[in-house]
Amino acid sequence: MTIRADGRWRGKLTNRPLLDGDATVDALDDAARAELADVWLARSATERRVADSFELIRDALAELGSDSSLIAIAERAIDDEYRHQEICRTIASHFAGRQLEFPAELELSPPRHKGASDELRAKLWVIGQCCMNETIASSFLEASVATASGPMARGALKELLSDEIDHARVGWAFLASLPASDHAAIAPWLPSMMIANLKMWRDAPRGYPMTDELAAQGAPREEIVEESLLTAIRELILPGLERFELPTVEIRSWLEAGAPT
Repeated sequence: MTIRADGRWRGKLTNRPLLDGDATVDALDDAARAELADVWLARSATERRVADSFELIRDALAELGSDSSLIAIAERAIDDEYRHQEICRTIASHFAGRQLEFPAELELSPPRHKGASDELRAKLWVIGQCCMNETIASSFLEASVATASGPMARGALKELLSDEIDHARVGWAFLASLPASDHAAIAPWLPSMMIANLKMWRDAPRGYPMTDELAAQGAPREEIVEESLLTAIRELILPGLERFELPTVEIRSWLEAGAPT
């Protein structure tokens, strides 16, 4: 067992053992290893912030009287994200060649959805975080796995991906639980939420060199990232919304226009 100093996370680091030795890491020069340590440590900070986000989602589901199974999955997702934080810090430490401290915590700024009632705002938080953000995260990680050949990085990315898929399912299951009467209230918010989610992903700093060497260790090229984001919207999120008869014409028109943010 591993216990975090703050008591928030305990259990196995990962279902897939992370390698203590990886010849592909050993073959990297110091500059590449330093870049990758920064990439994975930044990812650790992001995963920690998502844990805070899922505390918000868990509480929103409880306040909305959602099925207890959904609340339980959201509760587990908090622990998953703390585990992701530790996995990413561990990977960063391997690249750095020394144990790195946890990065500074990133502040969570949940969308205000000005003008929405408290109940509607809670519903929009669940949809925005799970149906949109976690679905995009799954697509991003899938693309990262596809370009990663380093065994250590690839194994960690697969671990994160397996959880993010479940986290996205929370949102789609929640949406399925809502009566059709709720759709009219939700629909006007969807285009701006979609744009905001894509902007957040596009704005995430990716200042590392765009090389195959770094992509092999979990730092994909910008064009791969961009295509994964648009693929998530086009092939996963829009069909999901349409499955529940929510309007997508405006989002599809925006996507066809290049999805400006």
